[in-house]
Amino acid sequence: MSTAIHQRPRLYALLRRWPTALGVGVAALTLSDFDDGREFAIVLLIASVGYLTIAALGRPDATWWVLIGLLAGVVCMRLLNIAPELLLVVVAMAMTIVGLVRGSLRRLWLPVLQIPATLAFGAVAFLAIAAGSQVGGTLVATGLLAHTVWDVIHLRARAIVSPSLAEWCAVLDTLIAAGILVLVWM
Repeated sequence: MSTAIHQRPRLYALLRRWPTALGVGVAALTLSDFDDGREFAIVLLIASVGYLTIAALGRPDATWWVLIGLLAGVVCMRLLNIAPELLLVVVAMAMTIVGLVRGSLRRLWLPVLQIPATLAFGAVAFLAIAAGSQVGGTLVATGLLAHTVWDVIHLRARAIVSPSLAEWCAVLDTLIAAGILVLVWM
């Protein structure tokens, strides 16, 4: 047998890890624009509002579209010189109402936790923005590491978001958090 046939499973295994590779690439690009770490609070807000939105809609198949929509909204808000955090707060409030009315956020276990998780991650993000640079950066990194745990819970449960997004987000959150801690405390 040829060695090419034996290497095919390895190639397929690598291709299945595309969310990890994407997470590494996005983290590297994101960290290349490092200021003091607090600027990455928006990543924590997008992640938590994204999970809440997908849970409220009850559409894990729309996961990547929700992320693209939130990113586009944040970019547009920045281009208009309007704080993108405002958009994310409005989306979070609207999706909370939608999810409660539809009943998608009143189901047992993971859906029920989306609202308090979004509030907690949002509080950390806004505290980090208001804090000084070293404390704020450390808060963002801590929030991102906590969100990594949240990603892994969703990945293991295969619930709320697509597994590919949960994997991507876990890698992204972890690497950005580690980068912030290294750069803030050096």
